Amino acid sequence: MSHRVRGIVRPAVAGLLIMLAAACSGGGWSGPSLRPAGNPNTSADGFQGMNPALHALVGGMIFCLTGPGRAVITAVRPIHPIGTIEVVGYAVRPNPFPRGEAGLSGTGTLRTHGFTADRTVDVPCVGVNGYELGLELTVPPGTNAGANGWEIDYRVGDHTASTTFPLSTVLCSTPSTDDKPCKHVWQQYGLPW
Repeated sequence: MSHRVRGIVRPAVAGLLIMLAAACSGGGWSGPSLRPAGNPNTSADGFQGMNPALHALVGGMIFCLTGPGRAVITAVRPIHPIGTIEVVGYAVRPNPFPRGEAGLSGTGTLRTHGFTADRTVDVPCVGVNGYELGLELTVPPGTNAGANGWEIDYRVGDHTASTTFPLSTVLCSTPSTDDKPCKHVWQQYGLPW
């Protein structure tokens, strides 16, 4: 089971936006940069009952390019992690929202939710163009963990850079996200849980 909270404002978002601007302004680079499509809402996903055999699926992160080209995502890391989050896998698929479909959320595997091994974004930021980045995550047994967002490394030709997405994620081994150890992780990020 997951909870998604939209429209939460945190001071850490300002830091993420500064990191995003720095990543996109790589001195001397005149090619396209990967960036979140539109103006992403700050939000949070929460999962309960996590263990190494049960993987959390996090998505809804839409990316596009600032111009024509092709970016390959090479790594995804949690920002300001609490505890240990293992990124089991990541991939992209065409933006599901224009087709009236929901973004990725829940448990399972990326493959069972329509993701292949594709990690390439090749559409410019025009209209509703973009690709949804999906993450498959797990935690060690008995662990409650969280991230304040996601740092995404990518390559365009020989140029490497990174960008961020402000999606907080909390993964709890407790039976409920309302259990005290899980709430403690939420509260460390200033989230009202």
